[in-house]
Formats: sequence, structure tokens, C-alpha cells
Amino acid sequence: MTRWSSPGEPHGGYRGRLRAAVSASAAPHGYTLALWTATAITSSGRGTPDVPDVLALLAGATFAFVALATVAYGGATMPSQRPGRHRPRVWAAFHLPTAACAALISLLLTRACAGPLLWCLVGAATTLVYLLGVSAQYHCFATRGATEWPRDG
Repeated sequence: MTRWSSPGEPHGGYRGRLRAAVSASAAPHGYTLALWTATAITSSGRGTPDVPDVLALLAGATFAFVALATVAYGGATMPSQRPGRHRPRVWAAFHLPTAACAALISLLLTRACAGPLLWCLVGAATTLVYLLGVSAQYHCFATRGATEWPRDG
């Protein structure tokens, strides 16, 4: 008989390790979905990107991330975050709305501009939409008091 979790096991057994893996993967998974979807929408509207287009996408995404990190931390220093007691519900990591918004913005951008400017804007817009949207989701769930993991029964 396989036990999913046991109070005596480190990390709560397999289920605890699965929770840790899902928690650590939530943000990268959502951002990958958002950026890949936005890139696919842009490619379908404008064709395969050239090297300058890809570099522009990289520059836009990087700039947007650094800009939001600077705003979030009030400067260039980003202190390490240790996992605390705050643990959002699984629904707080549901990234479909942010990925859909990034795709919609990319679709609008493909109709408004082209070339490296388009790809730079897609990278920047996707990063901004994702990070702002996910932080709003986490904030919404945290302020409603839904921050505790359900107890195994």
C-alpha cells in the first residue's frame, strides 16, 4: 500500500515533494505559456522571426523584467526570498488569463507594427502582462484569506 504523505516523513512524503515541485514550477510554467503563446500568435501573423527580431524579443522581455523588478524592490537590489508561511491556493497559479491577455496583445501588435519593433514590443508586453497579472492574482487570493494549504485528512 502506497502512502501519499506521512507526518513522520521529511517533506510529507511523495505528496509533499509533489507540492514543492508544483509550487516551484508555477511561475516559470505560467510565463512559458504566456511568452510561447504570444510568440506563436505573432509568428502566425508575421511569419518566422529573423535574428534581429529574436534579439528584439529578448531585449523587450529583459527590459520589462528589470523595470518591474526595480519598481517592486524600490531599486536595483533584489534580496533573496525565503519560503514563508504564505502559501497561495492552487488557483492563484492558474495562468490562463495572463497567457490569454498576452496573446491578445500580441495579436493587436501584429496588426499595428512589424520587424524588430514588433518583436521587442511582444517581449515587453508579454513580460509586463504576465508579471502584473500574476501578482494581481496572488494578491487577490492572499487578501481573501485563502492562503492555507488544505489539511490532509
